[in-house]
Amino acid sequence: MLLMRKVFGQAAVLCLLLLGHASCFGVSISSLTAEQRDALLINDFYPQYACPGDTLKLEIKAVTSTYFFPMAEIAVDVRTEWQVVPETGITIDQKRGQLVVGRDVQDGTIYTISAKIRKKGNVRDNTLYVYTKKANPFAGYWEEEGGNIEELIIKPDRTFSVTAIPFEIRKDYWGTVSFDLQSGSITFTAEHGNTVPKDIDLNGSFRFDDEGCLVLEGIYFGTLIPGDSFKQKYIFNKIGR
Repeated sequence: MLLMRKVFGQAAVLCLLLLGHASCFGVSISSLTAEQRDALLINDFYPQYACPGDTLKLEIKAVTSTYFFPMAEIAVDVRTEWQVVPETGITIDQKRGQLVVGRDVQDGTIYTISAKIRKKGNVRDNTLYVYTKKANPFAGYWEEEGGNIEELIIKPDRTFSVTAIPFEIRKDYWGTVSFDLQSGSITFTAEHGNTVPKDIDLNGSFRFDDEGCLVLEGIYFGTLIPGDSFKQKYIFNKIGR
């Protein structure tokens, strides 16, 4: 038994090393299966977000499995010609695979990123959504201070998800958010979910305190875990950028 654990442990380490090597240098496109070559991605499955002045690294990615979700992504070493529509406000370094967002690009501007590769394969287009922190100060990952909501994600495209106990990619529910920076009003609209409580009340007001915390008042995200008590005020700390 001890020998088997040692062998499996060494195999696991070797797999991690190989995956790390692949992610750093990229795998050859010829090493991919036909299914993988037919489902290539630009960076990942999800839209890309950037602020004016940001530089975005562009990569062709392949999934390690086309049958299960979530699927790990690995970089693919293949000569690529990048295209962005519209072209206004964007600079592309084809050699380095870098996209630079102009400092004058307006909040809410949407670009389509495409890629042509010099090998047989199909690359799915991706979307770049440009936002400014002044126009959308909510964008980011938030965690409730002293409460039960471990994950409130508000994306730059004004979609959100809320989850009490995160597990892999599972969310409790998600939808869209609208707000008025002048009046301080905010509304979350739940559109779909795995757990959508019947007692949600998602119309209220917001403010940012002196420490940059997001304070929501008049809003209740619902009874997401047993024993959770009704409240009309949340304080969220921002995690990361």
